[in-house]
Amino acid sequence: MEKDTQKRSSEGGIAHLSDHAKGVGGRHTPSPSPPWGGRYLHECTNLNFSPTTACAIKIDPRLEELKQMGLQAVWIAVAEKIGIDNMLNAWQILDQDKTSVSDNGRLLIPLRSYSTYLRFQRNRYIESLSRMGLKPPAIKQIMSEQLGEKISIRHISRLSKPE
Repeated sequence: MEKDTQKRSSEGGIAHLSDHAKGVGGRHTPSPSPPWGGRYLHECTNLNFSPTTACAIKIDPRLEELKQMGLQAVWIAVAEKIGIDNMLNAWQILDQDKTSVSDNGRLLIPLRSYSTYLRFQRNRYIESLSRMGLKPPAIKQIMSEQLGEKISIRHISRLSKPE
């Protein structure tokens, strides 16, 4: 960080411009300075931050430890995204399921793809539109316009049937 000091151009500020008797705002007659200071500073400090320090993000040292111990890149990315503490908590929970531990000590985590979650949410949306009284062709149009998805009327009809 560089420090650049500049001098101000005037001594009196707004108060020196008016010699009127009592007024409002800047037209008040100058009052004596308090003994502890408080007057206008005649120096201005411009702080010039270098890009490396201004943009530097405090990186948790535990992230480097996870890399050093050989944790997979995807889990490093998870730790960066959700935070080290959240990732460590999730890791601890996943590790407690002993059915997911392989012979070499690695966790074999059965996790469905994220697209299955999105599809599940889309299907719940179709069901709610159906409960609101919309017919499959109208739902198909909504799915196309709002979600950009091409879904058959037959599939919408299957999801719309009450269980």
